[in-house]
Amino acid sequence: MFDYSQSIEAFRDKRVRLSSSFADKLMDHRKANRDRLIDRLPDYIEGLTIGESSFRPQGSFAMQTVIQTRFLDEEYYIDDGLVLWKHQLIEADGSELSAGKMKEIVREALKDKRFNRQPRICSNCVRVYYADEDEEKHHVDFPIYRRYYNADGKKFRELAGENGWAESDPTQVNRWFDEQIEARNQVIAGWGTQLRHLIQLLKRFCRSRSEWDLPNGMKLTMLAVECQLPCRDRIDVAFRELLQNLGNRLSWNKVIRNLAHPEKLPITRTANDQNVVDLETRLSEALDELANLDKPEEDNIESGRSRWDWIFKSDGFFAEFDAERMQEEKLKSLLAKAELIGNGARTSPTGVLGGTGVANLAHKFYGEDPAC
Repeated sequence: MFDYSQSIEAFRDKRVRLSSSFADKLMDHRKANRDRLIDRLPDYIEGLTIGESSFRPQGSFAMQTVIQTRFLDEEYYIDDGLVLWKHQLIEADGSELSAGKMKEIVREALKDKRFNRQPRICSNCVRVYYADEDEEKHHVDFPIYRRYYNADGKKFRELAGENGWAESDPTQVNRWFDEQIEARNQVIAGWGTQLRHLIQLLKRFCRSRSEWDLPNGMKLTMLAVECQLPCRDRIDVAFRELLQNLGNRLSWNKVIRNLAHPEKLPITRTANDQNVVDLETRLSEALDELANLDKPEEDNIESGRSRWDWIFKSDGFFAEFDAERMQEEKLKSLLAKAELIGNGARTSPTGVLGGTGVANLAHKFYGEDPAC
């Protein structure tokens, strides 16, 4: 298969992963909302202790697998768990604050007249909206947890959900994922890092067409962790192998488990969720496309670009990057030849300019020397 890894690596860096500048902007919005809660919540709940340490980042931002949106109806979301002490979440009459009342209080504390749309209570969080109609559309979710120790000294956390307080650990998934990355990097240098990159590329493939309705990031992450092979030197080989393993896996089992919480129910609803069935179909189509690259006549950059552009829909990035790379290589070649000539290059019996063969005579560009 033609080595197209350099172009794919550049594509992931420029068009898939989130730029550091935009990520900083989103984190600034998260920080502004944190500050609102730190400043205002004690006004609603007397004696409440809250600070930066009360927040637990969650989701793809915390896992560093978030990718750029491609369509205007998509939006970024940031999960920032708020963890407070249970014994402090008390009504004025001394009774415990219910999950619903706690979400109402947090929503009130987050309100700001500058918002076009005020925060909304969702089933498991309070949501703050930004930029409703452009490519920077995003929201910040604040799931609310209460923590306490039981009589045996065991720590518990409970989420304010749709049906009251329910046991839930806001850091379990992120902690599990970080352990996966670290463990793989210890076995093979870069293996865990490559897993993050593969998850980003898998998400981009699954979101490459607006008409596709494929599994969400959590499900894709679980599948990638399960199906990744040992680290490869080439990202194109590693990604193709991941697609092959995913296709084989889904052909006999379409149930996706939460590997961070193996004791819980699967994160798929049935044994044949439609979006997982559709994923198997799309993987088969992608693998058929990439199989063409095994043909001798397609061992070239044009075929590589065509096939991988079908996979990711690069919107012209691959064509532009490859053209620039070819220009750079051509320039390097010319400079190298100029350096050889300047150092007394030789010509081989086959006419190739290099360091061996017949010495080239010095070139005269202004006619013969009159003294000769």
